[in-house]
Amino acid sequence: MSKLVCKKCILDSEIPGIQINEKTGLCHFCETYTPLSPQEKNEYLTRIEKLFEQYRGKGNYDIIYALSGGKDSSYTLYKLKKDYPFLKVLAVQFDNGFISENAIMNAKKMCEITGCDYFQLTMEKEILYDTFRKAAESYDAFPRFAKYRASDICNICITIIKQKLIEQAILQKAPFIVFAFTAGQSPNPIINLSVNFIQWSRSLFEKQLQKIDIEDKDEIFLLKKEVLENIDENVPSILHPLCLWDYSEDKVLETLLEIGWELPGINDSNSTNCTLNSFACYNHLEKYGFHPYAFDVAGLVRSGEMSREEGLKKINQELSQPLIEEAARKFKLKVKKSQKILAKI
Repeated sequence: MSKLVCKKCILDSEIPGIQINEKTGLCHFCETYTPLSPQEKNEYLTRIEKLFEQYRGKGNYDIIYALSGGKDSSYTLYKLKKDYPFLKVLAVQFDNGFISENAIMNAKKMCEITGCDYFQLTMEKEILYDTFRKAAESYDAFPRFAKYRASDICNICITIIKQKLIEQAILQKAPFIVFAFTAGQSPNPIINLSVNFIQWSRSLFEKQLQKIDIEDKDEIFLLKKEVLENIDENVPSILHPLCLWDYSEDKVLETLLEIGWELPGINDSNSTNCTLNSFACYNHLEKYGFHPYAFDVAGLVRSGEMSREEGLKKINQELSQPLIEEAARKFKLKVKKSQKILAKI
């Protein structure tokens, strides 16, 4: 059967697990997709405002914030503090060894503009390089759904960030952790964590690290057991306010450029902060045959935050060969020399 492409989003029948209904022309995600209505979004925002009023001022910080220095996290921090100026925020930027200097400058600038505290989470680069290399060499280390949402390298990086942000929230007694996920990345605006869930997610990540031959005995990547054992009844919640706001990349960039955020100068259509992203996409395409951003971009198209034409263009954009080769050199891995590494769609 020839390849079918969903007529609403960008997913196609050659991506494992994707089914296209020949009668409707829709993938099974689009067939069952029910977006939040404007009323539901307002109700969620009202709930979040009430949570802020109820829990603010009870810890060292109200929010532990995941700040990459890229456009979405910078914009979300700006709007969050503009809408709720009373919040005390600790913005955490994870330096994974590939964060651009521009992203670090932008992150610090956004903290100055918004009056937030800045904390850079750092680790030994050689340990990070070894971990990312093993993730690149692995196959099926993550469950299918996780693998469809991000590359193996990005899954490792994102999970480290989640583990360490939960750790910071417990240490700082902060009631909320905020990520800048769009509706395409996370349609659930409020996630109430429990001790059992945090323990389960830590154990799951430990096993995933072991699958790629990483024994994190020093708990460099994992949430420290000592911290988890001392958690009190105030378990933090995760909030995704960006998925409730009107979103367009052009609007986000226009707002940021007006307040002094600077374009990153990275030749990567899917990242404005990380120079490892092109290699991670290349590696995922080589191993699994589909673009690791296909599901995220499809989600943005499905929710109306990006046109289908923009989505197809974004996912088919050529990856940066210099960035791929730079990362490969650090990992001591070989890559194809082709100058035209295109996403499969």
